[in-house]
Amino acid sequence: MEVLLDTNFIISCIKRKINFIEELGNLGFRIKIPLGVSQELKDLKKDSKVGRDGRVAIELAMQILDDRRVKKTRIGGRTVDEGLIQKGRGGAYIATLDRAIKREVPNRVVILSAKNSLSVERD
Repeated sequence: MEVLLDTNFIISCIKRKINFIEELGNLGFRIKIPLGVSQELKDLKKDSKVGRDGRVAIELAMQILDDRRVKKTRIGGRTVDEGLIQKGRGGAYIATLDRAIKREVPNRVVILSAKNSLSVERD
C-alpha cells in the first residue's frame, strides 16, 4: 500500500512529536511525498508569516524526509490538493488534515488527537 503525505499532516506530526515515518511503516505503507508538498515545505520555511516554532518544525520535517530517503513522486493535477484527490480516488491512501481532501478520498490516514497517534480510515 502506498501513502502520500500532505504538508499540514507532516508539520502537525512533527509538532505533536509523532514518529509518522515509523508508524506508517509499521502499518505496512510505502511512504511517498509529492514534489509539490516538498516545494510547499521549502516555501513555508522562507515565509515571514511563519513563526520560529513553525520554521523549526519545517526544518526538522525536511531533515527527517531526507534522512529516511522518502521517495518523491509526481502526482499531477493543477494544485497539490487536486493531485492528492486524484491519487486518493485511484486507491492511494492520503495522509492529510485537510477537510476538503478527506471528504473526497475514501482511504485516509489521520492523527488521533487523544492518543497522539495515527489511524487509518476507509469509506
